[in-house]
Amino acid sequence: TSRTGKASQGMADASAGQAELPAGLGWVMSLLEPGTSPGVFNFFKMVTVLLVITVASMLAFLDVDADVAIHLKIFLGLSVVLMCLTIWFFGELQAAKNAEAAEDAAAASAPKKKESKKKK
Repeated sequence: TSRTGKASQGMADASAGQAELPAGLGWVMSLLEPGTSPGVFNFFKMVTVLLVITVASMLAFLDVDADVAIHLKIFLGLSVVLMCLTIWFFGELQAAKNAEAAEDAAAASAPKKKESKKKK
């Protein structure tokens, strides 16, 4: 029982540490949890948008040779495609999760309806 006591105390310490974080940093903790969460998706979207902004800024504000500029243009194009695909994929994934949750809710309520008809 001492092991379980120490484990539960460790969890309590971890949750207390999480409560001490400022409100704006709650998404950081969701990045460290196993599995996927909306924080992971939002972080990845933010990173791809910042990548596009960075490459576009480099292309606009740096005075570079034409050889370098063509590489920046190609990289900007690839970054925009990556950003669009990322946003589209996460939208489709969220729609699939919502549809699955709706099906699960419908399946959970279906047996209850059958049971109530049997009682009558």
